[in-house]
Amino acid sequence: MNADQRRKAALALIAVFPLLAQDEGPIGILRGDAVVRRGTTLDGSIVLKTTDEQHEYQCHYDNFSYLERDGERIGAGAIKSGDHLEIVSDHKPGSKDCYARSIHVLLSVLPVNPGYRIRQRRSVTDQIFPRGNVVQAGIIVRLTPELIVLRTRHDGEQTFLLRQDTRYLDSGMAADFSKLETNIHVSVRAGMNLDNKLEVFQIIWGRIDGPK
Repeated sequence: MNADQRRKAALALIAVFPLLAQDEGPIGILRGDAVVRRGTTLDGSIVLKTTDEQHEYQCHYDNFSYLERDGERIGAGAIKSGDHLEIVSDHKPGSKDCYARSIHVLLSVLPVNPGYRIRQRRSVTDQIFPRGNVVQAGIIVRLTPELIVLRTRHDGEQTFLLRQDTRYLDSGMAADFSKLETNIHVSVRAGMNLDNKLEVFQIIWGRIDGPK
């Protein structure tokens, strides 16, 4: 192997190494910047560089994942490198791969341009104290208009209070409380209220295919 061939081989290894260093994201909330999106608008993966650990995780999405920006649903093609994201992740049945239940493109602090007005739907309180920093998944064992009880894998039964503005997503589509039933698997995003009780901001359920 001559010097030119060795140089090309070394460059190829450098290009492949970042891909090998990417881990599947854990279950929960991942926040960071989008590094790259691979695949199509209906099925693919996003590599996210976390803001706290500066670690790169890969998380998969499909047409049942819920993607939004500024409160409006978007397609995966609208996510660009450098976008600041918040991913609510889960595992598909029989798989340890990271699956994105929902992906939120978070608003960043942008320079003020004359004549350009940013729509701001989140309150100042929501920006200081992000709503729903607890993600839990489990089977619904009890359900009332006021609360939901989940049987979780690691923490036993957990009770969550429902809010008037709790959001419901069934297979990526907006739904309402009447669509919920006992004995179905859901993923909830919740947070502590002033009474130190968990209340739910978002409930996601519906189709999650196993590994192909």
